[in-house]
Amino acid sequence: MIKLIKIVFLVFSALLWGQTNVLTPETAAQLAAGKETVAILDFEGRGISQMEAQTLTDRLMSEMVNTNAVIMVERNQMEEIMQEQGFQQTGCTTSECAAEVGALLGVQNMVSGSFGKLGNSYTIDAKLFSVSTGGTIRSVSKTYKGEVDGLLNIIEIVAWELVGLTPPADKLAKVEAGDQSQAAAPRERKPMGRMTKLTLLLIGLGGGAYAAGLFDPAPVPLPEPPTLPN
Repeated sequence: MIKLIKIVFLVFSALLWGQTNVLTPETAAQLAAGKETVAILDFEGRGISQMEAQTLTDRLMSEMVNTNAVIMVERNQMEEIMQEQGFQQTGCTTSECAAEVGALLGVQNMVSGSFGKLGNSYTIDAKLFSVSTGGTIRSVSKTYKGEVDGLLNIIEIVAWELVGLTPPADKLAKVEAGDQSQAAAPRERKPMGRMTKLTLLLIGLGGGAYAAGLFDPAPVPLPEPPTLPN
């Protein structure tokens, strides 16, 4: 029964896509293969501008496409459909609003979240949830400390984890190399105690005096000559 409901939902989604978009043979094949349709709302910016948040959201969308695990709705298609229905994405930050947009687009899953900044630390909170049930399928949270360029590498990792895949080794390596918070902290040198300083001073003075010839070693006595027979 559950499988039948899923098939009906897939057909319903395909019909909606056919009404609002050109259902290409590639998309039809992906739907038949069981790939789910996903749309992303612009992430909320906390401590960064909304334009920056939108740019970072685009990067997340692009990397989710690169995973080849889901069917992504492109931004221009999404905005066109929403404008036709008189719906604006701006201010849509709640799960209920995102689910409403997902139903409007005819997709199975939605992604929403936020990008935050405090000092030179960044946070990413992303959630993939079902439009039909409203339940969370997967959520990913990351904290990054460093330059904003390195944040793009973190976003790529989030994209792979959101679709339930292990990120490629090369992407993980870039994150480890660029995250300053993962770098080894320099070892702190402990100050020398008074006794240690005094010992080193005496050794230094003794060695210097010996080298200067101030202290002559005691003469070694020669052995007695052997007694000759008569």
